[in-house]
Amino acid sequence: MALEAQKVGINKEENNMALKREIEMENGVILNYHRIVAVNSITNIKSIIEVASYISEKQREKEAEYIELQLKQDRTAEEEQELEKGINVLVETKYYDMPYSEENSIQEAYEYLKTLDDFKNAQDV
Repeated sequence: MALEAQKVGINKEENNMALKREIEMENGVILNYHRIVAVNSITNIKSIIEVASYISEKQREKEAEYIELQLKQDRTAEEEQELEKGINVLVETKYYDMPYSEENSIQEAYEYLKTLDDFKNAQDV
C-alpha cells in the first residue's frame, strides 16, 4: 500500500480554508475553528483526514505565527526570546475516514467533513 500525504501550508495565503462550528469537548471546552492539517491516501482503500480544532481562529493564527518564527532563518534576539517562551494554544486533533479517490483534494475533504455529524451546518471561513 502506498501512503501519500497532502500537507496544508501554514502561510495564510496558502491556507485560507477552515470550518467554523461549535463543538464541545467532554471536558466542557468549546472548539470553534477547525482546519485540515493533512489528507493521507491509502491507495485504493481510503483517505484519512487529519483535523486540528481550536478555541478560535485567533488561537490558530497565534500558532501559525509561532511556527513561522520557528522556520525563520535569521532571528533577532527578541524573536529568540519569543520562541523560548513557547505558546499556549489548545489544539484537539481528530482523524476522519473518507472514501478513496485519486482526485481527493483539500477542498473535497472540507466538503466531505460537512456531511459528517461533527461538522453539519459548519460555515466555511
